[in-house]
Amino acid sequence: MIGPMRKLATFFAQLAPTVIGVIALILILMYMAGKFHPKVTPGIVEASESKLQRGQATAQVRRTTVVEAVPAVGTVQPRYRVDVASRIVATILAVHVDASDEVKKGDVLIELDDREIQAQLREAEAGVAAAQAEYDLRLRDYKRAKQLLEEKAISQEEFDRVEGMFEVARAQLERAKQQLERTQVVATYTVIRSPVDGIVSDRHADPGDLAVPGTPLLSIYNPSELELHANVRESLANRLKPGDQVQVRIDAADLTTTGTLREIVPEADVLSRAVTVKVSLPEEVRAGLYLGMFGRIYIPVGKHEVLVVPGTAIQYVGQLELVTVVRDDGTLERRFIRTGRHLDGDVEVLSGLREGERILLPGEDGPGA
Repeated sequence: MIGPMRKLATFFAQLAPTVIGVIALILILMYMAGKFHPKVTPGIVEASESKLQRGQATAQVRRTTVVEAVPAVGTVQPRYRVDVASRIVATILAVHVDASDEVKKGDVLIELDDREIQAQLREAEAGVAAAQAEYDLRLRDYKRAKQLLEEKAISQEEFDRVEGMFEVARAQLERAKQQLERTQVVATYTVIRSPVDGIVSDRHADPGDLAVPGTPLLSIYNPSELELHANVRESLANRLKPGDQVQVRIDAADLTTTGTLREIVPEADVLSRAVTVKVSLPEEVRAGLYLGMFGRIYIPVGKHEVLVVPGTAIQYVGQLELVTVVRDDGTLERRFIRTGRHLDGDVEVLSGLREGERILLPGEDGPGA
């Protein structure tokens, strides 16, 4: 008898966790179904509505005219750029400036090895001295022969020979002097000076490099004459003319300004079918700009009217855009809208609002906040 009772007790002991788990699951399902909460009596429940309070700021949905503009990308460039190069082949001894250095007209930029030029200069000076000595000798012979001819002591033929040698000596002296002057000019090429006031934009040379005529060593530009050179589609270029005012945007400098169209290059690029236009920038904004900065100009192509609201009145919930609308009776309504462009603090409304409606400005709670 004891054996069967023991087996029965063991069976119930093994079954107990399963039973307890089933009961717990049933209780959880009943809780989630609301069996333990008081039920709401069926019927219509009036929602409480918020109202506009005294002192709350509002704004009106208004219509405004915007200018449609097509962007054209460009680059900040100087109006004039000077490429400094050597006039002779020589080794560079020293470079006295770096990129971004400010220079004045006449400042020494680069020094070249002048040993060969100095040797040529001394040779030219010696040539002048030799030609001068030959000239002095022939001049004395000429004066003597002229006197003897007057005294009929020599023949005309002998005088002509002496005179010819004198003319040759005079020509050789003049040639030697010209050679010396040319060598003296070449000697000045060994010191390269700045031809203008400006800023060094590029440095392409270092001591030990070989300077070759036609190869730029430095580039200098005038920072007071920066422009934006933009590529405009040829279909839009006809809308522009020199003197037009166009909007300019340079993102890196966080700059939006108005520039003056100075020049339209009368040639379209064969591959891009674009025309280069040059827009002068106002002097007061040039200080923070660097050559090569990316920029845009905006070419006006038309006007149209749009609805706008203050950008601060829009609330964002994830990807949703909402505003709080003030009804005629002063109650507030949360409404979804769809927006477009940002226009100087305002935002274009594509749908969801009508002209003349009032909306609540930030800092105030709308319904359901």
